[in-house]
Amino acid sequence: MLWIGLFALVVAVGCAYLARAAHLRARAMESTEAVSAAELRALRTAAVEAGSAGYFRYRCELTGQAAPHKNGALRSELEGLECVWHRHRITRKYEETYRDGKGNRRRRTRTETMSEHSSPTAFFVQDATGRTVVRPGGAEVVGAEKVLDRFDPHQGGGGGRLRIGPVSLDLGRREGTIGFQREEWIVRPGSRFYVHGEAADADGRLAVTAPAEGGVFVMSVKSEAELLRGENTRVAGFGVAAGLAAVGGCVALVLALVG
Repeated sequence: MLWIGLFALVVAVGCAYLARAAHLRARAMESTEAVSAAELRALRTAAVEAGSAGYFRYRCELTGQAAPHKNGALRSELEGLECVWHRHRITRKYEETYRDGKGNRRRRTRTETMSEHSSPTAFFVQDATGRTVVRPGGAEVVGAEKVLDRFDPHQGGGGGRLRIGPVSLDLGRREGTIGFQREEWIVRPGSRFYVHGEAADADGRLAVTAPAEGGVFVMSVKSEAELLRGENTRVAGFGVAAGLAAVGGCVALVLALVG
């Protein structure tokens, strides 16, 4: 009973943390000014004229359509689809032998991520007044279109290496492989796009990216209203879970101490 109580309290702390994180994201989006591409350029121009070129920092959010950067559209790594952003994940499913608490040999199925990558290439968010560069870094895009979700049984062979499209995986001495799950997400040119982050010109070029000193950075094909509904739902859900787990944990600890 003691361990059950302690575990429940750990769960309560975790749920409380997730509820607080969702609350902070929601409040950050609600309190940040939405600007157009032209308004953002005007703010940066005023900063340059005031002698602050290279030091411009402005928390903002923009809405428009995703458009390829100057070098043209990208191609997703697994499906080869035209996009402005892509992400993939390849997961290995395998069986392994282990010994249980009584020393008996047993088999279990597990997974490990073999390859995961998000494109860091900059692209534009374009509205009626112009376009703004967005630098995604390694961040994900909320609601990105999932264009691949397939499991392929492992056929063996390959000499310790497996090639899936342009991705080469080093299997090494891994044994018991059942197969590989392939997943890929993209943002197509022309998709509705929302970004919440920090506009800066540290390298002399204006772009929106993750805040340099930490903070909320959100890229999404969903609208701000949809994102806020989701965050508020998470706040309520995790908050209730945290409260129930805390009460249950305290009850279990009391029973363990008086039992």
